Amino acid sequence: MLTLTIFNLIQLALIAGMLILVKKTVKSKRAERILLLVCAVITVLFHYSTFIFLWISGGGAFEYLKENHNLILPIYPCNVVMWSALILPIFKNRESKLAKLFIDYVFWFGIFSTLVGMFANVDFIMNPTLKDYDIVKSIVAHATLLFNVLLLPIFGMVRIDFLRNMKNMLISVIGMYVIGLYCNLIFKVLVSSEAAYDVNSMFIIHSPFAGLDFLTYPIIAVIGLFLYFLVFFIADLIKYPKGKRWFNLSK
Repeated sequence: MLTLTIFNLIQLALIAGMLILVKKTVKSKRAERILLLVCAVITVLFHYSTFIFLWISGGGAFEYLKENHNLILPIYPCNVVMWSALILPIFKNRESKLAKLFIDYVFWFGIFSTLVGMFANVDFIMNPTLKDYDIVKSIVAHATLLFNVLLLPIFGMVRIDFLRNMKNMLISVIGMYVIGLYCNLIFKVLVSSEAAYDVNSMFIIHSPFAGLDFLTYPIIAVIGLFLYFLVFFIADLIKYPKGKRWFNLSK
């Protein structure tokens, strides 16, 4: 794990440097949208890079695809963040309700999921080596996605608004649950119940943690929403003076 930690600390240093560079050079809204789109595309390309290479070289691309279900459907939370980050630059009006939903989801959930994907990478834990390209590209793809996520506050798109943030995270949690149900149903109908169990999209069917059978998606979601409540509540207290905090708005 020390190797993984050092590798990720190097990536975080590179991300910090690039964010500073972006802050100094990118000034227009058009340039911001283009950069968000380019970064999102780069993450997707990393995600599919092995499949693309095998497809071009004729080395069993579709067999590889069958073994990696998250290349077929967004079965993990970070997959949903990745595709959401690709959709986000489409919105010209950042103040629309849908744009705000995507912004809040990509940022607030993206930070958590990308850092977990980097520092607790399942592929690395199962095979602790950086000599396997599939493992390295999994870690790097989470890092490029983190860079994409951190561009949002750099571009002034992230706002501390307790009611808005909590509402959008609640919608996001429900949305991921629906996506998980859909993915599991697709594998159950088209393949088998055993395949759906193995895929376990969004950890709905069973817990991803050994010995913690109760920790399926609904419980994880409740814990997550409670933690977001604390984060947004504290952030609101820090940002706004007395009398202008979210619980004062109705008075």
